Amino acid sequence: MISIRRIQIGEGELFKRIRLTSLHESPSAFASTYESALNRSCQSWIEQANSTAQGLDRAAFIAFSGDSPIGIAALYRDKEKMDVGEVLQVWVAPEYRSKGVALDLMDAVFQWAGGNGFRKIMATITKGNTRALRFYRKYGFNLVDGGSLDGTDDPILMQKIWAEPIRIDRSGKEQP
Repeated sequence: MISIRRIQIGEGELFKRIRLTSLHESPSAFASTYESALNRSCQSWIEQANSTAQGLDRAAFIAFSGDSPIGIAALYRDKEKMDVGEVLQVWVAPEYRSKGVALDLMDAVFQWAGGNGFRKIMATITKGNTRALRFYRKYGFNLVDGGSLDGTDDPILMQKIWAEPIRIDRSGKEQP
């Protein structure tokens, strides 16, 4: 049984464990590195987890199979544009990919975003991460103006904009 929930206060160790697992398993998918994450203090993990467990500016969601964490996705509000956020840290364990877990995580992110005043969500995809690019496109993200899929090693910037809070079905289609 797969479940998704927002991380809770006091779950710094859980956050650290799933984040280190994601960085180790998919090193080219993230701007952060496993090595730099290993050097973080225990307190920094606790503070980051707690800051995404409450409030309206950021949230992290964890996917579980039973009691085991198998995926993560977070959304952080842009401090200068209060209706804009960036989805970060999206990762699903390899054995659970293509089983709807990433869709469930994004649904949780967008449900929370829609209820907290977000109207544009940005995502930065590492050049060459075709699996992530396909996923974001399926979910309704588009290239930001001027973005390119060719020619450079620059990350790919995508966005999803909506006027009203949205509901997403399992196929990634918006529902009225």
